[in-house]
Amino acid sequence: MLSNLVLFASVASSATAYVVNNGTTCYVYPESLTHFGQPVDDTPSILHAFELCGTNGSVILQNYTYNINQVMNTTGLVNCDVELHGEMRWSDNIPYWLGHSYSVTYANLSTAWFFGGENVTFKGFGKGQFYGNGQAWYDENRNNSNQPGRPIGFTILNAKNLWMDGVSWRQAQFWHSFVSHSQNVTMSNIYMNSTSNNTWFTVNTDGTDTWNSRDVFFYNWTVEGGDDCIAIKGNSTNIVSRNVTCYRTHGMPIGSVGQDPTHPDFVRDIVYEDVHLINSTNGAWIKAWQGRATDITNNGQAGGGGGGSITNVTYRNFRIENVGQPISVTQCVYGHDPSVCDTSKLQISNITWENITGTSHFDVASIIHCSPLVPCPGLKFIDVNITTVNASLGRPSLPQVNLCANMVDQNATGEDATGIPCHGFAPNDMPNVLYRNWPELLSEVILSVTVPEAQRDNCLHPGPDAAAAGCAPPPW
Repeated sequence: MLSNLVLFASVASSATAYVVNNGTTCYVYPESLTHFGQPVDDTPSILHAFELCGTNGSVILQNYTYNINQVMNTTGLVNCDVELHGEMRWSDNIPYWLGHSYSVTYANLSTAWFFGGENVTFKGFGKGQFYGNGQAWYDENRNNSNQPGRPIGFTILNAKNLWMDGVSWRQAQFWHSFVSHSQNVTMSNIYMNSTSNNTWFTVNTDGTDTWNSRDVFFYNWTVEGGDDCIAIKGNSTNIVSRNVTCYRTHGMPIGSVGQDPTHPDFVRDIVYEDVHLINSTNGAWIKAWQGRATDITNNGQAGGGGGGSITNVTYRNFRIENVGQPISVTQCVYGHDPSVCDTSKLQISNITWENITGTSHFDVASIIHCSPLVPCPGLKFIDVNITTVNASLGRPSLPQVNLCANMVDQNATGEDATGIPCHGFAPNDMPNVLYRNWPELLSEVILSVTVPEAQRDNCLHPGPDAAAAGCAPPPW
């Protein structure tokens, strides 16, 4: 086959040189095969394969490394099966990506690859891998948030009936993936790992986010990154995440929502189930913007004042280990200005945390502060048992506290009881990432999510050498 391929390449145009079209199946080979192993841009060949076989066909990337030096848009596929047996490696040409990445519309973000269509599969068989050359981005970004032009690795757009299985991501440029304007999407048996080898964090390396999508299912994931593990953003309905393990992430949030006053966010029927969170800053939480627009916030963007609602959310069967803030609800996630933090009109209702067990890094098990303009009805704890790491090891520990504000039936008993113990009032400007125990927060609330230098050597942000910080590495 290889000799025939080389003969084919010698007479074909460069755009089609390494696509072998066998009827409705297109086999893609890397340009490096006839360039003495030197990396050559494979983007034109891959795009041509989708042009030839993207409708009622198959695109197969063999067990080689493919160099991706340009943006790709392979939407509009129909009855197409994609196989990735090797590695797709994105270039570290930062000026190119900053200038050419496709806008995803949401929050001024962009992507390197749009992928979508109807009745589509993408299989990696446990060995297909995306490599984003992320370290170049972590160094260039220098811990800043939401850099314009920094691309999401892979965006599913305008998809219906799409199944992705057995694919890995390493060293993502930004978010690993994004599901936008899609329906009936399943991503299963997914592995993601983005870590930094120096002092610059892997900021904004979410595992995935959903937006304007419904009927999306995430099964059997392992994620290590520097931000949300799986996040549900606005206008997402019937999203299920099951059997997910997250290392050193920001947990499993709904949000953020309520950023744009011209586009309300509605989120409903969300289930997170069978989740294991290890050394994460956050756990099972909800984050909404304040109700008054602010020009500058500490996530690098302006926003706030958006309406909508969040309802029918279940967090079930969570096992947490050394999580900074296990359970929380905030309606001032990026403002941290007490004068605007109680202005949200986005209604949060019918949220259940069930069978949540394990250890917290600090003495705060839960912080729930709903906006006084729209107090939260239907919030419930069922079998929630969280203790501090120190207490679990028999060491001296502060007593665990649960903080509440503006919950409907907060002090009810009997059938209306929330099951949420309220040991104190939750301030409206609580930081969404904790670096202190509750008595210290009472005297000095930290107003920035930047990790203080003295706090970096812990298992929430262990730096490049987890073992030296006394943190067990993930069992890869």
